[in-house]
Amino acid sequence: MFVELKGRRIFFDVDGEKLAPDGPVLREKPTLIAIHGAPGISDHAAMKPWFKDLRDHMQVIYLDLPGAGRSDGLPDPSDYSLEHWADDVADFSRALGIEKPFVLGISGGGFVAQAYAIKYSDATSGVVFAGTQAKMNTERSIAVFKRLGGAPAEEAARALLTTDLTPDAVQAFNQHCMPLYSQTPQDPNAAARMIYREELARAFHQPDTGIWYTMDLLTDLARVTCPVLVLAGEEDPITPIEDSEDIVAALTSADVQFARMAGCGHATWRDKQQESFGIIKEFVARNWTSA
Repeated sequence: MFVELKGRRIFFDVDGEKLAPDGPVLREKPTLIAIHGAPGISDHAAMKPWFKDLRDHMQVIYLDLPGAGRSDGLPDPSDYSLEHWADDVADFSRALGIEKPFVLGISGGGFVAQAYAIKYSDATSGVVFAGTQAKMNTERSIAVFKRLGGAPAEEAARALLTTDLTPDAVQAFNQHCMPLYSQTPQDPNAAARMIYREELARAFHQPDTGIWYTMDLLTDLARVTCPVLVLAGEEDPITPIEDSEDIVAALTSADVQFARMAGCGHATWRDKQQESFGIIKEFVARNWTSA
């Protein structure tokens, strides 16, 4: 499905109804807008089928960020930014008449969720920052790859995270590092379901100049006033647990729940699915006020 924002088509999909039959009435459920990570490389398909487990408790709306997946891109790749994407999430909510949604961002989508919460705390019921960071720390990440995968993983991580995105660097990273992201083997068909968008991939992931490398949200996180759930795996190599600790420490004006999960990697909902989604359900239920 598509909605037009500022002359561009934005793709979204839905799991679960907004009004659920409950005896003689229709019971309203909260809405969770879910934002994928790795813009340009990944899209909303990365969250399927996992997040459908939430649909009995809330309506889940998946977004492809502008420039990612099936959504239209921008004419000038230099215009992509976390702030613009945050505005897009707010505009999307208004266009669909969603009042005070919950917003969840995984990995790079968590950067967008943070930017959204910084600017739009009053317009949201709460935010979930899942397996993410507010500022990149390459040496911190490389050290975890080394601990989990030895010298081959360390070398592959250093090559990809500190040099150009060459095919050889990507291939080595996929071979030695990607299997370390999660304690649970990945679906071998998952990558084939996603759409690669070259322009955005470079605008976001290019070492030194990409959005990932230049962002620093730590200071501005003090402006977040809505409820926050920080969900993180203690064995996450790409956004290490210390990154989530930094986020929690910076959220000085918000009611924060920090769920750090032992034995989990980058995607806690794959490694400990029932526990992860239970934490999200409880957070949403506690902070949801029906209209």
